[in-house]
Formats: sequence, C-alpha cells, structure tokens
Amino acid sequence: MKIGLVANPWAGIGGPAGLKGSDGAGSVQAALAAHSLPQVPARLAAMFAACGETASAIDWYTADGAMGWTALQAAGLQASAVVPVSEPSQAADTRRASGILAGMGIDLLLFAGGDGTARDVLDGLHDAGAVGRLPVLGLPAGVKMQSAVFANHPTAAGLLLRQLQQNGLAVCADAEVMDLDEDALRSGEISPRLYGYLQIPLAPTLTQGGKARHVSGSGAQRMAIARSFAERMEARSLYLIGPGTTTQALLALLGVEGTLLGVDAVLGDGTLLARDATRRELEDLAGDWQASLHLVLSPIGGQGMVLGRGNQQISPRLLRAAGRHGLHVLAPPDKLMSLHGGVLRIDSGDAELDAQFSGYLPVTTGYREQTMWPVSV
Repeated sequence: MKIGLVANPWAGIGGPAGLKGSDGAGSVQAALAAHSLPQVPARLAAMFAACGETASAIDWYTADGAMGWTALQAAGLQASAVVPVSEPSQAADTRRASGILAGMGIDLLLFAGGDGTARDVLDGLHDAGAVGRLPVLGLPAGVKMQSAVFANHPTAAGLLLRQLQQNGLAVCADAEVMDLDEDALRSGEISPRLYGYLQIPLAPTLTQGGKARHVSGSGAQRMAIARSFAERMEARSLYLIGPGTTTQALLALLGVEGTLLGVDAVLGDGTLLARDATRRELEDLAGDWQASLHLVLSPIGGQGMVLGRGNQQISPRLLRAAGRHGLHVLAPPDKLMSLHGGVLRIDSGDAELDAQFSGYLPVTTGYREQTMWPVSV
C-alpha cells in the first residue's frame, strides 16, 4: 500500500496556550512566547507506535523535513519519494505537497494537523483533480478539529493504517471539512463554515465524525445541570472549568465572568483564580493550591470528545492529578444521544492515561440527575 504523508509542524501549538487555534505566524509566535511546544512530533510517534511493524510494510511518500520526512526517520521508516518544501513551511506547502503526492499514485493521503490543514489538503487535492477519488485520513493534531476527516486519536489512526495495509481500502465515505474563523473565535464568536468534502476510509469506531450543532440543550436544561453540580462543589477545592455553553451556565450561576471558549480556574465558593488560562498557568495553580482538583467539562456534540478538542490547556498532568473521581462531565440528554458511536472519548495526548478512563463515567444531565455513559478509547 502506498501512503502519502503531509504534516503541519505547527498544528496544535496554540492549544496549550489557550489561543483557540494555530493559524498564522502571529499565533505560532504567541504560542512559543507562552512556552507552548509543537504537538505534531509526539502525535506522529504515537501513531507509528500503534501501527507497529505494519508501518514498515507501507510504501511511504512524504513532504520533506518537519512536514513528514523527519517523523518517518525518527520512526525508522524509509520514504519512496520526498517532496521538497520551504523552511519554515507555509500553508502553500501543504497545498502543493498534497497535490504532488496525489499525482504519485498513492492509495491514501495521511495528513497531521487540524481543520486549517484539512482545508489546505482539500485545496491541494482540488487543484490536482483528486477530490473524490483519493481517500484521506487526518491525524488529529490541531486545536478545534470539527471536521469529520480525522481519526479519534493517534492510536486509532495507527490501528486504522494497520487494517488498511492488511485488508485494503474496501469502502470510503464523504466527510465534511469544516473550519472556524480563529480571530472571531478569540472574540467569542463561533462561525463554522463548510468548505467541502473529502473521502475517508469507512471505520466508524476509529474516526471521530463531525461536530453536531444545536445539541447543547435548552437554557433551562443547562441551568438545571449547573444547579445540580454547584450544590456538590466544595468551597476550598479547585475547579478547572472547560469551554462550552453548559459549563458557561455553571460559571454564570457562580457569578463568575468566565470565558465561553477558554478554561477558567475557580474555587468552589465562586472565587475566580484565573480566566482563560494557559496550560502552564493551570499547572502552576494546581501545584500551588493544596486542595482537591476537579475538571468540569462538556463533550463536543456529535464527536463525544471530552478532552483533546479545544481544551488542550488541560494537560495529561492535570488529568492524572484529578483522577477518575475528579473528572466531571456535564451534558444535556440530547447531546449524549447525538454522539458518534454512542460513546465519550478522551484524547489527552497520553494514550496509557486515556485508557485508564475507559468504562463508564457519570454524566450530569439534569437537576440531581446523572447517567452512566460509556467511555471508549
């Protein structure tokens, strides 16, 4: 099997810094200034590890340097062809490399990045006349990743590649390429746009599906969930409250001016300690505050992602410190019913840690109402 690989080396770097995305040189520089590190090398390494020995049986075609070739070398893999790109790479390199690789007779184009990278791949394949005839698979490495072209996480991507190498590309399906205006997003405005469709291998348990909209429940439902959880909050415990309209209702009930799309740190008595905090700020707070740590999150509608999509400020270190009893999921019933595959998922960046949360978690779905819901890796 011939697979082309294109990686956006800066994808996801804005997530831990709370920047809502990584598009543009300004965002990258701001993320570096906030001590955020590139996410893509570790994500690619985890994918290759999950793929195992099968990765050596694949004929790899890739872009040069950090856009693919470096990761293959680090995994001990060879490339049949390498497409030259500029250094540092730009979005135009993703578009050009995708088009060139499509013309090399590959069976699948694998890309690492987020929604912006998916758009560039779509443009590159469109220019090459390959949209609709060349399947793609996205390795999720960005911040938002609302498109339906991504695997659930690096391990899922590796397992899917293993299946494809062994069984071939039997069935593919159209998947949405969505993106948000990051400047508008940083101002609290959510304006998703459909850019087109790409074909992906049909593997419902390994791919994330698209983000479902209008499944955040009514205002009354969200307030009932907020009241139920607020009653259980401990005054001197630390709560890291993630993005979303359901968690926003909790902040409003506490009288806290938090953020719709960021992560806020509050005490159980409603004291705001940090607003729209970065990963480093949250880890410092958790280390300094000698009390129990709680993560309060709401899954993405449709995808079911509790961690790893738009809330990368919450690190594996914080998830480990909170533990299973410190992870609280809030969601109205209609959001749970919308979930792709019917399960919740966690993609913290640490596959072994994520696996510890498989099984069932209680989800607060109303006033003094909880539902045990499956969590799958």
